[in-house]
Amino acid sequence: MHKRTWYGAQIDLKECTIYLKDGGTGSAQQSLEVKIGEGNLTYDEKKNMEYTKDRGALDTVREGDEEQMDVSFDFTWEFLKAVSTTGAGTPTIEDALKQRGEASDWVSSSSDECEPYAVDVEIHYAPDCGSELDEIITLPDFRYTSLAHDLRAGTVAVTGQCNATEAIIVRQ
Repeated sequence: MHKRTWYGAQIDLKECTIYLKDGGTGSAQQSLEVKIGEGNLTYDEKKNMEYTKDRGALDTVREGDEEQMDVSFDFTWEFLKAVSTTGAGTPTIEDALKQRGEASDWVSSSSDECEPYAVDVEIHYAPDCGSELDEIITLPDFRYTSLAHDLRAGTVAVTGQCNATEAIIVRQ
């Protein structure tokens, strides 16, 4: 089955690799590569529109306050691989999200040092069919708000928010 790869298209996470990346730059950036087995990832971009009326009839529209993106992903993974310049071992997904253990020296992806720790979530989609372009979706400055564990199913469900209004999508 041929799959399209742009907005509203179906992306099979089995054909994706997810990276949790810290805020380091160049060779100092650290990341955790997560190869997905089964699962799903969703993100919601929101835009507030304020409508004003003139004597009961619609008149003017303006943009309201910006809203952060909501992100959730739940999956089982096939393998984890760390890309580290410090020689540290492979952190778990939770280590990378919590800046602990093998990820304790990770740097927040947020440019504001006063904000809580964050990571960038990158989804690399490389479809099997050669005619489609690879796609990289970046969800910047992600902070988790909930981690749900299902030991029997071997899954982790993560929800959180990004300090950004929209995803960054690049096709290669």
